[in-house]
Amino acid sequence: MKKTLSLIALSGLLGGCYSSPESLNSMARFDSPEVNKAPFKLSMSLGTDTSNVVALKTNDEATEDSHLRAAAELSLGHGFELGWAAGGEGKYSLKYQFYGKGREQASSGDISLAMSIGYVSGDDSGVEAGNYVGLQEYNKSHWEFDKNAIDVALISGYRFTPDLLLYGSVFYQDGEIDGRYYIKDPSLCTTGCKTDPIHSDGKNYGVSVALEYAFTRNVFGTLEATLHQADWFDRTKSESSANLNVGYRF
Repeated sequence: MKKTLSLIALSGLLGGCYSSPESLNSMARFDSPEVNKAPFKLSMSLGTDTSNVVALKTNDEATEDSHLRAAAELSLGHGFELGWAAGGEGKYSLKYQFYGKGREQASSGDISLAMSIGYVSGDDSGVEAGNYVGLQEYNKSHWEFDKNAIDVALISGYRFTPDLLLYGSVFYQDGEIDGRYYIKDPSLCTTGCKTDPIHSDGKNYGVSVALEYAFTRNVFGTLEATLHQADWFDRTKSESSANLNVGYRF
């Protein structure tokens, strides 16, 4: 009896290390339509990034996921801006403000419009549980995959006061997941070990709205809400999120 209980406890402990493939889709946007007209103006920020997670297996409940998000933007002049972000996923982007005043000249009542294009990437790996014979586990399924997508967005904003900016975006991502199941130790594979490919063409799309407040000339904070739909592994999952961002403009 004690031996049986010990095996059950061990299996439960080890089970916490197992996972199945799932697509983690970042929902934080924080894309202001106002860009510095002068080149080489740097902005850096830290915030939260919740994710819309879609599991490969329909019988698996997707995990709830949230990350710390770091981001930086660098103006290039003439309305262009380079962006970088790392949270649930990594992202590089190029933004162009085609209407409205630059950030330096913005004042109450200003309307601004911008568009952006970006490259989003991520990867994941893990192990699915096998079965035990005594204390030895057999037939574990290792897996790994890479995810890549193109992100496009249209962004608009309205400045209520010199310190308060309301903005929102409509966004769309198109990409794919490529990976595999593999056998790490053939000696522990007796039957049912997976070597299948992992592949999915997918997309994400939705809308976001954010309120940005400048506490000082350099320090600002942003509260953002996002409605997000993710289509991966031949099914759709909708989520909403709220994220917070605090940044510094040099």
